[in-house]
Amino acid sequence: MPTEPVRLHALLAGFALAGDPDRAAITPLGGGLINDSFAVRLDERRYVLQRINARVFPDPARVIANQAALAAVWDAPGLDIPAPLPTRDGGFALHDDSGACWRLTRFIAPSRSLARLDHPAQARAVGEALGRFHRTLARHAPLPLQTALPGFHDTPAYLAGLRRLDTPTARRDPTLAESLDFVAQRAPLAATLATARAEGRIGEHVVHGDPKLDNLLFSTDATRVVALIDLDTVQPGLIHHDLGDCLRSCCNRAGEGGASARFDLALAAAILGGYAAATDGLLDAEERALIPQALRLIPFELGIRFLTDHLQGDRYFRVRRHGDNLRKARVQFALVADLERQTDEIETLVERCFAEATSVA
Repeated sequence: MPTEPVRLHALLAGFALAGDPDRAAITPLGGGLINDSFAVRLDERRYVLQRINARVFPDPARVIANQAALAAVWDAPGLDIPAPLPTRDGGFALHDDSGACWRLTRFIAPSRSLARLDHPAQARAVGEALGRFHRTLARHAPLPLQTALPGFHDTPAYLAGLRRLDTPTARRDPTLAESLDFVAQRAPLAATLATARAEGRIGEHVVHGDPKLDNLLFSTDATRVVALIDLDTVQPGLIHHDLGDCLRSCCNRAGEGGASARFDLALAAAILGGYAAATDGLLDAEERALIPQALRLIPFELGIRFLTDHLQGDRYFRVRRHGDNLRKARVQFALVADLERQTDEIETLVERCFAEATSVA
């Protein structure tokens, strides 16, 4: 795959940019688990050049087309999204000689990312940003979006895949056996949202697909969310998945790499309060009632995916060493257990946050 500087400069020349691409400074960017990303600086302008991982996304050009469709209607003042920049032939996707698909977006600055939320005001800003994302795109529905990642958030299918790998050989490892038992004991949780959608109790919306804390950019003083980035998984889906993933990512005080997990109710209250205020009735009473279950479902699903990847030899998520995916799975399962212990408090919290938003409105 072409990552040598000279070939990256040649790729950059395929985009409709002012300036000589040979003068661009190009350096690796971030530690993303899926795509290869590069920071580009050309004549004081900054961009992000990315190769879309075709092993994850079967049609990378579709991913970029969805992103362009969002950018064409985006009208949320003060909240940005990365719009793909055009190629010289008028499209947005650029294919190299190997067939790999690339995109270029403007680098969103000034901004910063946060490793964790330090106080409820930041959490409320997160909820407001996600709510504005959903509300803005709901106003423009229907949008010409295609499914970028087939089977994404199909929890019953993820569970079925793991069950096929649950063998006596796998269970020789006590840690693996314990994790497989944890999943088996909670198997009914997997179908919660799929059943509600099939029965027509919840509807589809345009969703971000991966609104974790890493994918929100804050102002330099860390008081406002100024952008939602990484739009690869934008497609029609369930808001519950987005909201559950956001809460999972932001409210686990132990972090993704911690040996334990602790769901912070104060941060959750701030996120939900901000979200409820920004969405202004987007969810009905039945949809709101499913939020606590969705909150447990998302780390359960992610743990299943990590565990499956571990058993398959780490094919999907990038890891430094074998065993990392098993460790990550156990963190997510610990979070599920902590959420179970706080079920009553979370249900009360959801009701209160949306009720307060309604009374203010």
